[in-house]
Parts: sequence; structure tokens; C-alpha cells
Amino acid sequence: MARKKTKQYHKAAAQPDRRISEGSYNSREVVDIVLSAPELFYFDIQKYINAINSAKAVDFSFRSRLYDMYESALMDLHLAGVLAKRLKGVTKVPIEFSRDGVPDEEINRQLASPWMKQLREEIILAQFWGFSLLQFYTDDEGDIRFYSVPRKHYDPVNQVLLRHQTDSNGTPISEFPNMLFVGGERDLGILAQILVAVLYKRNNYADWAKYCELYAIPIQEYTYNAGDEETRRQLLLDARQRGNNAVYIHPAESNFQFVESNAKSGTSELFKDFTDYWDSQIAVRVLGNTLTTSASSTGTQALGTVHKAVEEELNEDDCNTVLDVLNYYMLPIFESLGFNVSGGKFVSAKRKEVDTARQADIYLKMQQLNLPLDPDDVYETLGVKKPEDFDEQMAELEERRKALDDALGGASKDDKTPPEEPTKDDKGSKGIKDRLAHFFGLAPGETPLGADSDF
Repeated sequence: MARKKTKQYHKAAAQPDRRISEGSYNSREVVDIVLSAPELFYFDIQKYINAINSAKAVDFSFRSRLYDMYESALMDLHLAGVLAKRLKGVTKVPIEFSRDGVPDEEINRQLASPWMKQLREEIILAQFWGFSLLQFYTDDEGDIRFYSVPRKHYDPVNQVLLRHQTDSNGTPISEFPNMLFVGGERDLGILAQILVAVLYKRNNYADWAKYCELYAIPIQEYTYNAGDEETRRQLLLDARQRGNNAVYIHPAESNFQFVESNAKSGTSELFKDFTDYWDSQIAVRVLGNTLTTSASSTGTQALGTVHKAVEEELNEDDCNTVLDVLNYYMLPIFESLGFNVSGGKFVSAKRKEVDTARQADIYLKMQQLNLPLDPDDVYETLGVKKPEDFDEQMAELEERRKALDDALGGASKDDKTPPEEPTKDDKGSKGIKDRLAHFFGLAPGETPLGADSDF
């Protein structure tokens, strides 16, 4: 009776200290993985179809050729750029381990190491490659490290480690300690979908380059008398010395006419539009949008804001995926490595992003409505350092305000003379004084300080 195989994320091994080793064909020691150079060039759609069918086979699946094509696809500039942006959206968010709301300093010191950033990248890359397989261990100083198993050397369906990438049988992965498997056993990843776009782009680049070579380089025309063989030989020599430009040498008695295509400029735009189309499809699949990676003449600020929100939702989902892996599958590994994780969990320490300009406008409107504000909250939200003598400055401002109120109030009480009908000469000066009084918050006719003057 065949033994039922289960999906293993972490399992104790018979040899607790056994680590996966790798090397080349010339390695003197026996290694678990013998690395081979990947094949990166000369792929086409037919090879892609064959690689997909081979990887999707139920009984005997081989992924080495498909993973070579994945590695080749990552050499595409646009794909590499949007993928790096996707990963950066996850690695920039800090993660900490806390127990009952209190951070654990020992584990958080481990999380601050560079390996934690690489671990988060590997967890997200599992969505693109189909899976990631990691082995954790501690170095001589007791710090956590991990080894990423080359995907061509692991069969996730049969859960065996392959010594050579073309092997069909290998060592059960359960013999190695502290293993973390992320992904699906038969999942080929997002790169299986993106690879078609990369292949079409490459073919388009080749046609575009050939088009530029044929129609963008000027043609040199030489003529000679039909019976002058010496001149003909000299023209051939001169043409070779002038470079690789297109050359047409013909007798003067014959005619040369270069007929250009009427759609030459349109053909060039067609190559560019074809490339831009596949770039946009790659961006949509990796980031969920296009306006955060490229500018468009038809795009608007509102549409760009929507696309940015979609990208942020995708980054938040990636962060939740990382936390799920850490809390459900990494806790036993931390415990086996000697770290106390009982009663604790991994949480995101991301600070909520605030639009400071919009928040400042809200504070200003609240102040105009005479609503109370918390000074500490205002300083923290706007990112401004609070003065050390904040209370002294506020007390001084309050004294100035009180003195101004007393001065304005005393001036209004001393002026009890009934107003006289202004003359034509006084209308201009009264108008100026009324505007000044309005500036200081007084009614028209009231004097800010002292008695009326001729000003």
C-alpha cells in the first residue's frame, strides 16, 4: 500500500544538523545539489509550449527548461523594473515580533538583519515561480540564516531534492531539518503567463532592429563610366573604407531609384505600439496598474490616484501573505532554532501614511471653527519637531493677545463723543481708518489706539 504524501512546511529530520550542500561537477566533496549553467537564449513560442506541457505532466514533470526560460525572461528591463517595485512595496514595511503588545528585543534583533528582507522577497517570489523552498539554520554567532534551494533541483509534487536538474528521483526533503515550503505543488507561477509577453517583445525587437538597419541608414550611391574599370575598382575600395553603410555602385548610363514605403513612419510606430502594449500588460499583471510605471497622454490625475490605490492594496495583500507565512509556518522553525516564540506573533509595524497638506487644511478649518486641537497630534502628523520651550512660547503669545485685547477694549470705552457727519474731505481718511479698524477686528468708526488723528 502506497504511503500517503502530505504537504510538509516544517518537519524534524533524522539528522538535525544536516544542511543542504551545493557544488559543481568538479567539487571534491559529495554534494546534495550539482549546479548547471542555465540556458538563457534562443527561445521561441514553440519551446515555451513544450516547456509548459513538460512541467504540467502529471506523472513525470520536468521544470528545468521552463525555469531557464523564467530566468531568461527576468533579463527583460521592464519586467525586472516592475518586479523590483512589487518587492520593494513589501520589504519597505517593517515587521516586528511582539508578545501581548510588548516587542521581543531578541527576536526583533534577528528580524532587523538583511536575511529578513531576503526572506520576504522569497515569499513573494513564490507567487511568480510557483514555489520557494528554504532551509533555516544558525551561524557560529547564533544568528539566523537561510539557504534558498534552486527551484530546478526540487520536485514539489514528489517532495524530493534532485541532485541533478534532470533527475526524476532524489532525496526526500523530510530528511533535512527546518525546511520552509511556500507556494503550490503544481503551481507554475505568474511568470508562466508573463513569459509569452516577453517572447513576443523579443521577436518584435529583432524585427524593429532589422527595419531600422534597412530603412534608417542612408544609402551611398556611386556612378562610373561603363568602360572605366579602373574607376570602378577605386570606387569599390573607397566604399569599403567608409564603413558598413549601404552602397550602390552602378554605371552612369544606368538609373538607381530607391522606392520607399508610403507607411514607413507608420510602420515604425507600429513596432513601438506593439512593445508598449506588452509592457502595459506586464505592468498590469505584476502591479495591477499601468499609470504608476509610465506616463500616458490620456491619463488623468484622478485615474492615476485610482491606480495607485490598487497598487497599495496589492502591497498590503503581499504584506498579509508574509505575516501569514511567518505566524503559521515560521514559528516552529524559530522554536527549533532555540528562540522563545510562545504566546507571541509577528505584526506589521507600518505607520499609517498621512497626506500632510490635506491634514493641515483640516487643522486650519477646525481652528477657524474654534474647535480644540491637540498640539502634540498636530506636530506629529505634520512631521514638525515640537519646540522644547513650547509652554513658555504659548504663555508669551497668550500675554500678547491679552494685552492687545485690553488696549482695544480701553480705546473703545474712552471714545464717547457722538459721531459727526463727515465732510467730503474726511470721507477718504475715514475710509482708510475703517479698513484699518476692520483689520484689527473693530467696528467701523472705532479707533484701535488713542484718539482720532488726521491720518
